[in-house]
Amino acid sequence: MLSPSLRNVVLFGTFTAVLGAWLCCGTIARAETVPETPAAAEAQHDGQQPLTISAENALEWDRSNSRYIARGAVEVRQGDTAVFADLMYAYYGTGAAGGMGNISRIEMEGNIRVVSPPYTAYGTTGVYDVTGGKATLIGDNLKIVTPGETITAQNMLEYDREAQTFTANGGARVVRGPHVLDAENLTALFGKAKGDTDKLALKEVRARGNVVLSTPREKIRGKAAIYSAATDIAVMTGGISIEQGQNVLHGDKAQMDMKTGVSQLIAGSGSGDGRVHGVFYPSSDKN
Repeated sequence: MLSPSLRNVVLFGTFTAVLGAWLCCGTIARAETVPETPAAAEAQHDGQQPLTISAENALEWDRSNSRYIARGAVEVRQGDTAVFADLMYAYYGTGAAGGMGNISRIEMEGNIRVVSPPYTAYGTTGVYDVTGGKATLIGDNLKIVTPGETITAQNMLEYDREAQTFTANGGARVVRGPHVLDAENLTALFGKAKGDTDKLALKEVRARGNVVLSTPREKIRGKAAIYSAATDIAVMTGGISIEQGQNVLHGDKAQMDMKTGVSQLIAGSGSGDGRVHGVFYPSSDKN
């Protein structure tokens, strides 16, 4: 029987390893099945760095439910990644000879904040699927903040660290400077920043369902859109309408250059008679 002090040391070391598997994207559980990719290699490199975990109240080992519990202002750090929550559970399976197996699931509750430069994600309840390598955040105040963008959602945020993508579901929105992109679902892809292999930056945003792009001059509506951060150009398809004050234009496809402020409306088979249409009203300014 371990003494209380020694049992706490063993518990801390085991729980640290558990959270380490999570922060390096479950590479322990998935090393034999996931092909090597640049992002996966980076995750494994991060996993070699020291990991620290602290909890304001307690760290517990719940053998009957095959889980570890950290309570009260939980803080986990490894390399540039930090995770904060009020409560964390880490569930493990059964290994060889009935021993403890790999961690399969991690749950978080209360004031969740995941910091992994260049982004910080917020939520109320979170789940990490170690086998699938994906995290899900739900609850109030769902958002992802980067130096150049803010992504929000009403229903759910999903993060795939290996693919470096965030998906916002339900009332999704991306705000980038004066431009706002709204849709039912948004997927943001991050990649290596140009000229800096150590930093990540937004590469592309894909929007689906009731898409609305708002700029200081106009509002463009469609069914789907793709925005490229490299070119600062958005392409929208599916029953396009462009509203510029009272003026309204209709077409099948639109291309918007955020740098120049120039929008191009393109005809196609999806626009009825195959032509672009516009209704323009005289200015009410008499001066």
